[in-house]
Amino acid sequence: MHVSLDSALGRQRRLNSVGESVLQIAPNATAAYSLRSLTGGDPKVVRVRRGSDNHEQDFTASGVSSGALTSFVNEDVITEQSDFTSGVDSYAKDSHGTVTREASFEGKSDVIKYNIAEGRFGIKKTSALLDYSSSYQITFEYYADSEYNNKVWGIQGSFDNRATASSNTPTVVSGAWNTATLNVPSGRTAGTTLLKIRIQDDASASYGTTTQGNVRFKNIVVTQLTGSGFVETWYDQSGNGNDAVQATAGSQPKIVSSGSLIDGGLRFDDAQKLETANTFSFASGTTLSTFITNKSDGDETSYVFRFLANYILLNTGSGLRRANAGSNANAGTASGSEELWSTISTLNSSGGTTNFFVDGTLASSADANIGTNVVSPARNLNIGGSSSGNHWNGTVNEVIFYDTDQTSNRPALDANIISHYGIS
Repeated sequence: MHVSLDSALGRQRRLNSVGESVLQIAPNATAAYSLRSLTGGDPKVVRVRRGSDNHEQDFTASGVSSGALTSFVNEDVITEQSDFTSGVDSYAKDSHGTVTREASFEGKSDVIKYNIAEGRFGIKKTSALLDYSSSYQITFEYYADSEYNNKVWGIQGSFDNRATASSNTPTVVSGAWNTATLNVPSGRTAGTTLLKIRIQDDASASYGTTTQGNVRFKNIVVTQLTGSGFVETWYDQSGNGNDAVQATAGSQPKIVSSGSLIDGGLRFDDAQKLETANTFSFASGTTLSTFITNKSDGDETSYVFRFLANYILLNTGSGLRRANAGSNANAGTASGSEELWSTISTLNSSGGTTNFFVDGTLASSADANIGTNVVSPARNLNIGGSSSGNHWNGTVNEVIFYDTDQTSNRPALDANIISHYGIS
């Protein structure tokens, strides 16, 4: 059994010294994950995959706070180039018109040509290309045979999602090659991510016009300007090498969205999780002390910290905070704002207990029953959910874990974390 609250009261460390780091307040953590330094130095904290081209890079705590991480994610990356010289670029006609190749197309020309029967025509990418949460610049050349002034539009998804900046509506110079630049903003409607480029008689795009002519396209270049970043590794700052890793791209939590660092740390949505390669085993009588800074969506039963089903911290679909080692110990309802969950839990095969603190205040019953599970055989630490369901929906800023009783250090640790994240 861990030291009771009353007996520890007289020797608890109330506040940390100015500038003292978490792992200076309470050394010997079993694992410690954060985007800030927990050591007082400048440790490597995270490995990030850039969504635009899947390039990965490590960052220290200062690299996160200085903006180097977001600069890396938002580096201008060419995601598409098509000059049509190969004859196999996967563009098809959009709207009206019949796509043809120039007579000398194969290996001799670099244009794709449309014979136009009506006043709206263009090309589209037949497979997904644009990430709706990112911004792009698209340049290309086009040639119109007819003697009329058309408009050029960049469209993502449906016609209503055209890019409408003034630079997106250049006047066609007939009988000559024209260069166009389309600025496609982030935050467009989610769903289809096709690239569509159209030339039309007017902005209303009405059918039934009878203008005849040809248009050719070439040298399309799509550059992603802002992007999303995903966490491949959350590095353990404890010195124990218990890094939390996710190699599968679709299961990686997001750290940068629409070009900006996510407020709240790592974003988990349904299928994202991180897991240690190292395993942990805790015998009956072991006290586990956890400090988790998070913001839960509270919309489903979801696990934020988990040793398989042996010991977990979670919230239910009704938003209840819970610690579980076979039985639930409730600690009130999640607020919907960022919270610090601090738990001091003793695993006991005859009946374990927990004290569940929220933002420094006891939110469960004192020494609440959590069940009889212990962590044996050895289990991985999982942050973000299970492999089959109950994934965390929300953000996580920090996870610190001890396999020792940190009752005496808890007030100082809570104060440090609450002050750093501005939790109220």
